[in-house]
Amino acid sequence: MLDFAIFAVTFLLILVGAVLYLYPASRQASGIPGLAPTDEKDGNLPDIIVSSSLHEFLVNLHEKYGPLVSFWFGRRLVVSLGSIDLLKQHINPNRLSLVEMESILRKVTKERRGRSFNRHVFIDTLLQGSLSDQQILEDTMIFSLAGCVITANLCTWAVYFLTTSEDVQQNLYKEMDRVLGKGPITLEKIEQLRYCRQVLCETVRTAKLTPIAAQLQELEGRVDQHTIPKETLVLYALGVMLQDSSSWPSPYKFDPDRFNEELAMKNLSLLGFSGSQECPELRFAYMVATVLLSVLVRKLYLHPVKGQVMEAKYELVTSPKEEAWITVSKRS
Repeated sequence: MLDFAIFAVTFLLILVGAVLYLYPASRQASGIPGLAPTDEKDGNLPDIIVSSSLHEFLVNLHEKYGPLVSFWFGRRLVVSLGSIDLLKQHINPNRLSLVEMESILRKVTKERRGRSFNRHVFIDTLLQGSLSDQQILEDTMIFSLAGCVITANLCTWAVYFLTTSEDVQQNLYKEMDRVLGKGPITLEKIEQLRYCRQVLCETVRTAKLTPIAAQLQELEGRVDQHTIPKETLVLYALGVMLQDSSSWPSPYKFDPDRFNEELAMKNLSLLGFSGSQECPELRFAYMVATVLLSVLVRKLYLHPVKGQVMEAKYELVTSPKEEAWITVSKRS
């Protein structure tokens, strides 16, 4: 029951961003392959529950019907995009929700600047410093969004994946030793840790760190010769795209070297995980994870726990189903 409640809350969080319930339901047929409603009231919600998570439901749906699929949430038509090529035809998954968030936070900053209120909130602390409006905006977004959850899970998965590949761990140690030596890590040196960034990018991809994004189709649109009706909820099945073999050779292998290729980094950027469209909370997560790895890898060997099998729990952010354990030994 608890798992279902967590799942339900997560699913609703995704839909809230698309203001799902502020618009009338659409029963217009789209011609897009997919599932007919299995329940007149709930649509395909029973099928999603049986699949354990929305991500796993979409994996099965895309495997059966292809990269562009449809299903029903209640009486609302939902379209899911499951390939990077289709995503290019639509919109960057982070752009809309970041713009809306910026507008709200800029308004709050303006209203609270230079004024006193009975209740002191986080943004008031930022306003007391000598920060620019842009810095206040970015810091507020980082800590208002899922920064802590994303950061914690990125660190967890990165450490776990390093225990599964001795070669990757050794290559990372060599880079850390060359760039940092015995000295402290600095912002300037973080920028020089290119292989570390590749490790974190591959962690995001392999773990499918944020498997779903969503947007409301405000106007009628077209993708791959199919019409998407107005007021259709469009899902970006990022978890499906991140394991698509047409974009990622050997997609289930943890291989940071794939990000030596410009195309791989470009693909990740299109999904909102790297480059100019990267979300601010993920930039924060990359920095924290880099600092953590710089401490661990320079001092310790990371080893897997024998017999441990890490299974993923796909919610708003992907996390391990059970506690993740590792063993360590001191570097000589």
